[in-house]
Amino acid sequence: MEGDCEVVQLGTFGHQVGGHSVILKLPNQTICKPLLPREHFFYESVAQELKNYTPEYYGVIRVCFQPTVDAKFTSVAYPKATIANPDPETKSMLSCSTKKSVHTEKDQEGIVFKSDDSSGNPWSVNCLNVMSSKLTEYVEQDYIVLEDLTARYHSPCILDLKVGTRQHGDDASEEKKIMHTKMCTDSTSSSLGVRLCGAQMFNAATSEYIFRDKYYGRQLDEARFHGALKDFLYDGSSYRTDILPELVDTLKQLREVIKSLSSYRLFSGSLMIIYDGQKTSSEVGGAPLPRDTTSPQDASMKGMPASWTTRGLWPNRSSRSPWHTRPELLKFRQKVDVRLIDFAHTTHAGFVHDPIRYEGPDEGYITGLTTLISAFENMFKTLTFVWQVLDSSRRPLASKGLPPVGLSPPLVAELRSLSMPQYLSYSELLIVFSLQYIVSFRSSS
Repeated sequence: MEGDCEVVQLGTFGHQVGGHSVILKLPNQTICKPLLPREHFFYESVAQELKNYTPEYYGVIRVCFQPTVDAKFTSVAYPKATIANPDPETKSMLSCSTKKSVHTEKDQEGIVFKSDDSSGNPWSVNCLNVMSSKLTEYVEQDYIVLEDLTARYHSPCILDLKVGTRQHGDDASEEKKIMHTKMCTDSTSSSLGVRLCGAQMFNAATSEYIFRDKYYGRQLDEARFHGALKDFLYDGSSYRTDILPELVDTLKQLREVIKSLSSYRLFSGSLMIIYDGQKTSSEVGGAPLPRDTTSPQDASMKGMPASWTTRGLWPNRSSRSPWHTRPELLKFRQKVDVRLIDFAHTTHAGFVHDPIRYEGPDEGYITGLTTLISAFENMFKTLTFVWQVLDSSRRPLASKGLPPVGLSPPLVAELRSLSMPQYLSYSELLIVFSLQYIVSFRSSS
C-alpha cells in the first residue's frame, strides 16, 4: 500500500443495470469499476468535445478483496499514483465477469423490487453473488474512479442502451465477431442502431422499482423496443413528458458532436439516460433538488480520509466539476442526464497503437441516436396531442354539468380507461377522435 495511507471501505452500488463486472461505491459520491486498459486510456485522453457527455474521471485506486466465511467478501481501497502511460495490453489481475452467469429476467413485465431494498436491484445483487462465488482468496485489483451519475437523484430511473450497428472491437476473435454480429442481426441493433441493455423504472404510486435486463432487450422487435422506451417514462400514474424536450435537445446536441468526431468508433459503447422518478415539492426548474449541497471545498473529499489529499494521493484530475461541487450551478440543473459509458472497445486516430484507422464519423452510432431522437419526438407530440383532445372533450361537458359520456356502460368504461395516460397507438387514437366527436355532439345538443 501507499505507505501508511488510510484505507476506505467500499459499499454496494445498488443501481447497476448492466455490465459484466461488479461496480462498487466510495463514500464521496463516486463509483469505481475494474480498470480495463483501453477504457482507462480513453478516460486519460478523452476528447474535449466529449467531456460533457462522459462521467467525470478521477483516477485509479487499488481495491483489496477479502472473502469471508459467509461466502461473501469485504472490499477496501487505497489511492494509487496515476498511471501516466497506461498499457492497453495489460491484463486485469482479477476477472469477475458475470457474463453467461447473470440472467435475472423471468417476467416480460420486469422484476419488481422495493425502493428501500438496500441490496440494490436484481442485476447488482447477481453481480455481487457471482463475484462472491469466484473469489476464493485475497486479491488486489486496479479500479478507475468515476462520477456517480445517480447520486443526485432520490429515485433514479436508468436506461442503458447499447448504441451502434456494430458491437465488436477490432481486437475481437473470429468467434466473438460472429457472436456479436449475430446478436446485432437478431436484435434492434442492426435495424435501429440501438438496443436495450438494462432499465430501472420507478413507480411513484407504489414506491417500487421495475427492472429489465439485457436478455429482455435482445428479444425486442422494433415495435416492442419503442414500447420499452415508453415504459421507461411511466411513473405509475402518468408519463414523464416533462423531461422529453430536454432529452431530445441533448440527444441532438450529442449527435452533432459525434458527427464532428472523424475516426472515432464507439464499438460496444452504451448510452445512459437518467432522470428522477420521484418528484419533490422542492423543485428548481422542475428538477428535484439534490440531496447534497456541500460546499466546493468539502464536497469532493466528503467521507474520505484526509491523508488521501494531504499526501497527494488523490489528485483532482477533473476539468469539469461535478454537480455537487458547484452549488452556483444548481439552478441550471437538468431534469435528465445523458452520458456515454463503456469504452473498452473504442478506437480513434492516435489511440495507442491501433493498426486500423477509420475515416469519417461513426455512422452506426449516429443511426442509433437518430432512432432515439425520432422516437422521443414522436412520443412527445403524440402524448401532448392526446391530452389536448381529452381535455377539450371534457371541458364542454363539465361546464354544463353533464357526465363525461351519457351513453352505454361499455363506452363509459372505455372513456374512463382512455382517461388514464397512455402512449396511444393509431387504433387508440381513432377511438379518441370518435369520443371527441361524440362528446362534442352531446355538449351541443
